[in-house]
Order: sequence, then structure tokens, then C-alpha cells
Amino acid sequence: MPPFLNMRRFSRSSSVHNPQAPQSPPTSFTPPLTHAPMMPNGTSGSHQDSHSRPVSANTSSSFDFANRPPTQYQMSTLPSNVVGNLSRTDQIVLRHFWDVKHEENKTRDLHFLKFPFFSQYPSHQDLIPYCEVYHLVKTSPGAKIISLGSTNNGVYIGFELFSGSQLHIDMDDSWHNISHHRVTFKAYDSALKDQTSDNTFKSWPKPLTIEFLEEQYQRWMLDLTSFCWDTAEVRELGGSGNGEESGPCSVQGDLKDEML
Repeated sequence: MPPFLNMRRFSRSSSVHNPQAPQSPPTSFTPPLTHAPMMPNGTSGSHQDSHSRPVSANTSSSFDFANRPPTQYQMSTLPSNVVGNLSRTDQIVLRHFWDVKHEENKTRDLHFLKFPFFSQYPSHQDLIPYCEVYHLVKTSPGAKIISLGSTNNGVYIGFELFSGSQLHIDMDDSWHNISHHRVTFKAYDSALKDQTSDNTFKSWPKPLTIEFLEEQYQRWMLDLTSFCWDTAEVRELGGSGNGEESGPCSVQGDLKDEML
């Protein structure tokens, strides 16, 4: 039986731990992040040329997580229409809280990778893509796994990238139906248009308090498919899509989230 994780495909340079240079260059490496702090992606910070990103052998398909420049957003006014069963005061509290969190999340670089749902008794071959990608993200400098989740149509690895991150995942040609999604915090007006948001607002105890909303937010942070997030698939496999995002498509469902 082949090893559970093929370290030849996804390996890190041993020069950090071994003072002697290897006899031959590795097929993949992740350079140590000694030049940049763990800062939100999209902020200023040094990074190496894209040619220094780790590359695995025997495939031409890859996911490339490059730093993005900061994005400017405009604040909108408080709507006059009724939101759920919230009073005017509750709406003001919610809007203030939401705008603060929206501002905080502007510079965050959040992603999740979606894999086909595992059968009840998955084979070793079924688990290899998930485990190899999990290991690479887990050990990559400048990347932090936020959650592992599952729904009725897939399983997820959610993670955040920081300034200086050089995460690069080459996908084996035998791996199928793996998608990459970028995650952003919804603007308040966008959240109001979502029926899930309206139902959630109605279920909350009234009057709303900042303390209660903060508790809810801590849960949302561990679930990148919560109603507060917008997700857009990034098409990077093969040559289709030209690396452009499709429109926002919130992934809802019975996600069972798990903090590491």
C-alpha cells in the first residue's frame, strides 16, 4: 500500500532542519517565512517572486494563491424598510455592528477548497487528495486552517492567508471535482436581500445587544459558509475560466463545522 501522504509530491526543503545540503533538489518545497510577519493578505509586506513558489512534479494544473491589493468599499446608509422583526433601535445596533465587522474583514484573504463528499466507507485513494492538500496548507508558512466542514454535497478545508504567503497547490491529474472558493464578508445591504438572513434576524432574542452579536460572529468566523459570507468560485484548473471568479454564490446547508 502506498504511503498515506506522498511526501515527494508535497515536501518542504530539509535545509532548514539539516545543515547538510541534499544530494538532489526536491520536487517541491515551501521556503521558510522569515521575511514577513503574519499580516492580513492584501496589506503591504514583502513577498518573493512567483517563480520561488513551490511546484510539484508531473502535473500542469495548479491553484495559485497570490496576494491581492486592498479593495476600497463605500459605506451605505441605513435602509428605511423593515428588517425581519427588528425595531428601529435594533436595526441601528445591527447595522453598526455589521459595518464594523465588514470593515475588519476587508483585508482578510479567506478561502476554502471543496472536495467531493466522502462515501460512508471511503477508500485510501478517495482520501489522498484531501489529506495531501490539508497537509500542505497546514504546514505552509503564511497560511492558517480555520475549519473543516461537510455538507450533503462536499467536504471543505477553510483557511486564511497572510502577507508573505507563498501557498501554491499543484493538483494531480487524477483528482477530480475539487473547487477553490474565495470568501468575503457580505455588505449589509447584500445580507438584507438574503432570505436566510431575514429568518436568522427574526430568530434572535430582542432587544439586540453588541455582546449577543459578538457571540454570533465568533461562530460565523469558524464557518466560512455562514450566511454572512459571500463565496465566489475561482476557476484555476486547466485553462478554462482564465482565473476569473464567477458571481457570488453563497454556500448554505447543514455544515458541521469543526475547529482544529
